[in-house]
Parts: sequence; structure tokens; C-alpha cells
Amino acid sequence: MRSLEKPANKPFEFYAAYYPPIYAGFKATTIDELIEGIKKVDGFSIFYHVFHPLFSSHVVPEDMSNDFAIWIRDELGDRLLAQKVSDIEGKEPRTVENVREDLIKILSEARISRTANKPFYFITCKPVVYNTERVAKSLAEFIDIIASISIRSIAYHFIFRRIIGYEDKNDFSKWIEDNYGLTELSKKLSSLDPQTYTDEEMLREDLLKIFEQEMLLK
Repeated sequence: MRSLEKPANKPFEFYAAYYPPIYAGFKATTIDELIEGIKKVDGFSIFYHVFHPLFSSHVVPEDMSNDFAIWIRDELGDRLLAQKVSDIEGKEPRTVENVREDLIKILSEARISRTANKPFYFITCKPVVYNTERVAKSLAEFIDIIASISIRSIAYHFIFRRIIGYEDKNDFSKWIEDNYGLTELSKKLSSLDPQTYTDEEMLREDLLKIFEQEMLLK
């Protein structure tokens, strides 16, 4: 409890973002075309199809975590390959480029020659970042804001900036380490893999559970 009210050296300013979709100029009807598209699109497109479904209105089924997996299952009819693509990890320190490499490797090993029922259209995005005007000056304030702020803000700081390669660690863990030296708390937050969630509120709950276990119950 002793660190909760201690002022941070630098307050945490909460930002958020939304990601207007833009057609990336590529489509695929076969696995080979899907691989070529994955090689050519920018990192924002990989982010959009693999991580964006967690906190957007384009909902994915509970058993498939990303758009590539859903298309492979529904339009190519290969559930096993779809599951392999769905199981790609996204936790630290991995970025969209690591995910791109995994996708290419898994798909290159597949032996599917058939044509899909419907094409896969590659979408990219141009993030629009905005200030939420919420600021945490202590850990207590930080935890309170995590509990109430929009999931877009949590996703921006915990997923987007690290996944796209702007930082090597999520903003929450970095701030906690830099201001309070709480390395174990930082590591536990970093251990969460956003790719294991299909319910955005479960991510918030797990973040709060870690704070409770590490700070509030000690």
C-alpha cells in the first residue's frame, strides 16, 4: 500500500486512438496470394487484422483470434490451419514484424491449392490519436483510471504502441518501472498476451487483478 499514494516523477497522460480502415490495395483468393499480400502490406495492416479485432466493432468468434484465421476457416475450409494462425503469440517483446514472419512461415508450410469462396481484402489503417485528458499522478490514480477509461485507451498504451514497434515495452509497464522501480509488477503486466483475449473487458479485468495481487493485497 505504501507506494500507491506516492507521487510519480512524471505523471501518466492517457491517450487513445481509433483506426479508420483503408483498403491496402491487395486481395487474396489462395494461400499463395495471402502470403504475397502479407509480405507486401505495411505493419498497420498486420496490426489491423491480427490485433484490432480485440477492441473494435468487427467482432471475431471466441475460437478464432484474428481475421486471417477466420478467412482460412470460413472461405478455404481448413480449420486446422486456421487454428495454427489463430494461435500466433503477440506478447512482449513481439511486434507486428514477428507476427508477419510467423504468418508467412505457417502459411508457406500449408498444402492448400484450392480457391477461396470469397476473397480476403487487406485493410490497413491510419491511427488517429487523441488526448483523453485523464492524467495519473500516482499509482492509486493510475489504477482508478485503468478501471474506468475506455478500452481504446488501454489498447493504445498496452497493445498498439508496443506491437507497432514504437516502444519495446508497453507504456504501463514502462511507466511503473521508471517511476516506482516495481519490476515484478511490470513483468507481470508484460506477461499478458493480447492475442489470448476475445473479450476486451477481460483484458481490463486481468490488468486490475495483477495490480490487486501485487499492490493492494500486500
